[in-house]
Amino acid sequence: MSDFAFNIRVYIEDTDAGGIVYHANHIRFMERARTEWLRTQGIAHYWQQTDYSFVVHKINVKYVRPILMDDLITVTAHVISCKTASFRLQQNIYRGEILLASGEVELACLNKAMSPRKLPHEIHDLIQKELAQG
Repeated sequence: MSDFAFNIRVYIEDTDAGGIVYHANHIRFMERARTEWLRTQGIAHYWQQTDYSFVVHKINVKYVRPILMDDLITVTAHVISCKTASFRLQQNIYRGEILLASGEVELACLNKAMSPRKLPHEIHDLIQKELAQG
């Protein structure tokens, strides 16, 4: 299976005074790609329901090269593991074939009381399918 890929254009609002993407915006770009990945899998608007929510439990980002104003970047997402109440993704940001940043994010599923809960079946099944496809 190939990674899910989502293209994003970098605008001036994404950059610092030097025209380089502000470090926190890398995480925003990864968030957009994860949301679009779920949307393409038929799990749209998961954020509008009340039974569960996802929170970033851990994130580790390695900044390799600067992302610049007006770059067209591609942000990828690939499931690397799944537990009962969480899953981990590898995410990369590229300009063409050039790796600009890489990150690993663990998302935890919480109930209304903000306690861990099992992943919803449709999301668990999607993640298991992705893992099986390699």
